[in-house]
Amino acid sequence: MTKLTVSNRTGAEVKGDALVLVSVQTEECAALAPGHGLGKETVAHLESALSTLKARGKSDEVIKLVSVPGVAAALVVVTGAGKVVEQGASLQAEAIRRAVGSATRQLGGLAKVAVVAPGESVAEAAATAEGALLGAYAIATAAAGPNSGPVKSITVVTPAAQDKDLRTAVKRAIALGQATAYARDLVNQAPNELFPETFAALVKAPVGTSSPNQLADTVLARAILAGTDYSTERLPVAAGAALAGLQAGDLIKVTPDQIVPSSGVVFLGGPVKGSAKAETEVRLAAYVQLARVLDANGSGVVVVARSNAADRTRSADLVAEVRKNSDAAKVISTVDEADLPMGQGTLVLALGQQYSGLTGQYGLAPDAKAVVPDLTAKQ
Repeated sequence: MTKLTVSNRTGAEVKGDALVLVSVQTEECAALAPGHGLGKETVAHLESALSTLKARGKSDEVIKLVSVPGVAAALVVVTGAGKVVEQGASLQAEAIRRAVGSATRQLGGLAKVAVVAPGESVAEAAATAEGALLGAYAIATAAAGPNSGPVKSITVVTPAAQDKDLRTAVKRAIALGQATAYARDLVNQAPNELFPETFAALVKAPVGTSSPNQLADTVLARAILAGTDYSTERLPVAAGAALAGLQAGDLIKVTPDQIVPSSGVVFLGGPVKGSAKAETEVRLAAYVQLARVLDANGSGVVVVARSNAADRTRSADLVAEVRKNSDAAKVISTVDEADLPMGQGTLVLALGQQYSGLTGQYGLAPDAKAVVPDLTAKQ
């Protein structure tokens, strides 16, 4: 597993095999995202090189440069995050994760990589950490064949390095990275080597610092979601074996028997009740975690629920839980009143926003931020 640390030094000062910088898309060419902290000479050199190479800063664009003045790293990697929502706005967390992941995916085998968070906030640093670890994955099973392995050590460079909230976010990123890597290994395992019964037993067993629930969530997400790609006609054989394993362990039920992978999720939340308040809270937290894992592995999640007929002053259980969870509300959209025609129309619009990297909390309940999405907002 790749080691993850944070540092409040500048990107120019951090020594290593590579320095990763995030760029954004402009009308003319790629531009470095704010927060890089580099000197004028270094910035001028990078801007000239990006212009010469006709870099645009589009999503998944990765440019590698050597002999960059003013930095300690031997290699500078500029990775595109696409367009910002509006001039001067911060990058969306998903755009950061995808950009950083695209870079670290191409740096396998290196000993030490520094990644500069595109901004100064904890949220931007957390998204950088998650993307770095998710992108650094390398298949650890026999299916991989000969490979150079993942990056051994990644340092996230951010002014928020000493913030206690970032420490919590880094722990979550590490847990998510471990669970995702293990889930990918299971999904990539040949079905003639991993049978449903043994698969289910492995999923139920704790791995590293990840909980069994989180591991099962990640296996499910990797099996049914196709990331940001278009859906294919049928599940790959390995993904089908993964679902069979979860079914054999009585962890999920699948209807119909034949399903196709998707890139987005509509999460229908019904009433959530436990024998006591504490048990209800645990169940709600588990559902929120599942929604976040699905979001991290796909193109977006919208949690919907019927109108809360029992109490019109609040939204339904899971919708309310997502809305009061500040981290979840940043990446997951919600729609209450989904049993009404208006709510169903809002669901379609909210799902479209998710594909554009936007989120919102919609409906008629008091904790909704708007009744419907703003169709005039840039996407």
